[in-house]
Amino acid sequence: MSVTTAESPVTPHDLQVFGEEVLTAFLLEQGLPEAPQQGDDSRRVHASIAVTGGWSGHVTLDVSRTGADVLAARMLQADEVSDEDVVDAIGELVNVLGGNVKGLLLEESALGLPEVSTDAPGDRRTATEVCHAELLWAGHPVDVRVWLAEQDDTTPGDTP
Repeated sequence: MSVTTAESPVTPHDLQVFGEEVLTAFLLEQGLPEAPQQGDDSRRVHASIAVTGGWSGHVTLDVSRTGADVLAARMLQADEVSDEDVVDAIGELVNVLGGNVKGLLLEESALGLPEVSTDAPGDRRTATEVCHAELLWAGHPVDVRVWLAEQDDTTPGDTP
């Protein structure tokens, strides 16, 4: 069976709601910076977490390095953050988003460990995008996607 967004219970709306809830819960809305900090927005931070079981795929999060620094500082309530802080914070965000997606699945499934990189995103030629949501937090775009592993011909929510 081919996978389309319409067949999946994981929709762009779900990702939008999950993302907004996660960003609000972890980062609080009061006292947000009014404008994005200046920086080299060509650098990116990518995070991915695998969902395995009756359905196999990934949830990914992509944000500028400047945005990732602001997100991590806000999560940790710190003025400055290290590279390790950024990796930990963005990894935790994708972990929570992955858990929300996992919660929509009817089959028993498990989450892998978050993988975070400041390099180019992983090769997605073995996966098909199921849905995508573009979020904005404190002026920083946060891109969230759900990918279906190609070897898996089921759709989230299908029953055998």
